[in-house]
Amino acid sequence: MQKYVSVSGGSRHARLKLFGYYVQRACTSRTLRRIATRALVAGLHMLHGPSARAIRDDGLALDRMRAQGYLRMGALLSGDQCAQALAYLRDQDMIPARRDGCPFRIDAVPPGCRVGDYPLETLVHCPHIMEVANHPDVLRLAAGYLGYTPTISLMGLRWTFPGDGAPDGLLDFHRDSEPGSIKLMVYLTDVDLDAGPHSYVPGTHRDRMPIRLRHYSDADVMRRHGCRVDITGAAGTAFFVDTRGIHKGTLPARTARLMLIVQYSLLPCLIYDYAPVAYPGHDRYDAYVNRLMLATGAGRGTVPLADDVPRHSLQD
Repeated sequence: MQKYVSVSGGSRHARLKLFGYYVQRACTSRTLRRIATRALVAGLHMLHGPSARAIRDDGLALDRMRAQGYLRMGALLSGDQCAQALAYLRDQDMIPARRDGCPFRIDAVPPGCRVGDYPLETLVHCPHIMEVANHPDVLRLAAGYLGYTPTISLMGLRWTFPGDGAPDGLLDFHRDSEPGSIKLMVYLTDVDLDAGPHSYVPGTHRDRMPIRLRHYSDADVMRRHGCRVDITGAAGTAFFVDTRGIHKGTLPARTARLMLIVQYSLLPCLIYDYAPVAYPGHDRYDAYVNRLMLATGAGRGTVPLADDVPRHSLQD
């Protein structure tokens, strides 16, 4: 996961970023946010040129995504590819999600630990991860939903472990407040109802954003909205979510869950402190899309979004 901008001891630039983050939080009007997004997209066109996207054939998928706030994408990784990723991660250190403990490996999870994150450098070198994050159909749909070529503004590879409860409401229902963003989530382990499926409340991404973000209990969600969707699937299963809607990662009852999270945005998120890492195969991917994650140097590559690229079958 990306590191958050530090409030204490941070630079003037960091403090300005945080100020900007909270300013945008103060704008809760859907109309004003929509106007601001359109103005931002127009500005990006002027600065960087037309969006490298081809979304004509994804109209129905985009309509479903806009209507319900989530979209199942089927399997973006095979079982063998997930197994290769797990084999690589077996010897890699992860960090407790609240950064309040020592690094550990999957075969030595500390007692009471519920969530562990791999550092960005581990994540980008894990087999198949960058391929998924830059999958043509993923970039195509993200571009269509956002209105412009997306920027990868967050990447995370997170284990969630069975237990009695997560600290500080880490796995409670909540909303995210980053404007102009969408998240891809990919299970790298089999996930059933006992393995902590991602839960989403359809349609809540269209609600007016509250100024103060809060956590919601399961009872609150059922009383106010009457339904939730628990997304299950075999290793490799992928889905998009608009995390302005109410969502959570369910605490596993029996089996640990490993999930890849990739956020696509119009701009870098002001709350994160970015430190791109060296990656030997960076020239395989679009430099603009990956500039916050990979130390690619100057210049802009091309996103493989032409009509002759093999397309993935999107599911509703």
